[in-house]
Amino acid sequence: MREYLLPKSGFRTVFVIGKGGVGKTTTSAALAVTLAKKGYKTLIVSLDPAHNLGDVFMVKLKDEPKRLAENLYASELDMDKLIKEYLKHLEKNLKNMYRYLTVINLEKYFEVLSYSPGIEEYATLEAVRKILVRGDDWDIIIFDTPPTGLTLRVLALPRISLIWADKLIEIRRKILERRRAVAKIQGEQKFVVDGKEFILPKEEEEDAVMKELREYRSEVEFVERVITNPEKTSVIAVMNPEMLPLYETERARESLKRFKIPFNLVVVNKVITLEKEIPELRVKLDAQERVLSGIEKKFRGIDIIKIPMFAEEPRGMERLEKLGGILIEG
Repeated sequence: MREYLLPKSGFRTVFVIGKGGVGKTTTSAALAVTLAKKGYKTLIVSLDPAHNLGDVFMVKLKDEPKRLAENLYASELDMDKLIKEYLKHLEKNLKNMYRYLTVINLEKYFEVLSYSPGIEEYATLEAVRKILVRGDDWDIIIFDTPPTGLTLRVLALPRISLIWADKLIEIRRKILERRRAVAKIQGEQKFVVDGKEFILPKEEEEDAVMKELREYRSEVEFVERVITNPEKTSVIAVMNPEMLPLYETERARESLKRFKIPFNLVVVNKVITLEKEIPELRVKLDAQERVLSGIEKKFRGIDIIKIPMFAEEPRGMERLEKLGGILIEG
């Protein structure tokens, strides 16, 4: 039994990462089915816009977790909806914080922001955070992730956001200091907004911007604590026995290491095994052997599983459970 896939204190989070088309979704689903069969209340969430999870289970999935079997629940998150909700949340907060600046047309800026680079990553992080906040509803949460690049940027965001939040809090403190100095000379700065008098905040405890910054910092710090805790989080990389997935998996491992996110298992999927020699496949098998040898060398100390190429795609509970048994038990 692979202990790093099982909950120890509270819930366990498992991120399944890899290039598009290597079998992340099938691997995630197989893990979820098998862990649920073992008695763990398991939620599997697809963060991948391609949304193949429902196809693997042969059911239609939505945002809300759907019960598929005893202890097994699944959902597919709508990325467009996530982005709209995230921007709506930002707009509401900014209008509240800066309601005295009536000259700013926020709607115009948020229309543009929906196409801004990085917005998908922040919306995905917010979705992950909301799931983790309710993590104790589950024993295990498995994330079927988008292709490696986007996933790594999302996993790096908490650390990056903490650095930015600390800097912005420092800048905000200086702004409030200057306001207090101005108030001593010129008196309170007052505005009338929608018929109500508004006094420009000078102290941290009354400043809506500082409050929002602190809340945001607390939120991303929570995610950071979860995903960097080996007792809480495991990352599984899925790859095919080919050179390009090998290079990408190696780079992913280095990135995760930099952000102190536990990397536990490499699943080598669709390994070709033959009972007798077929000359036409000799070149393919030699190339596969070189990659498998490279995996052993490059990932010393990391658990490695080789999954054979099946005659049919593993779909449905029975086949997924069989694959999950290999992943969990070895």
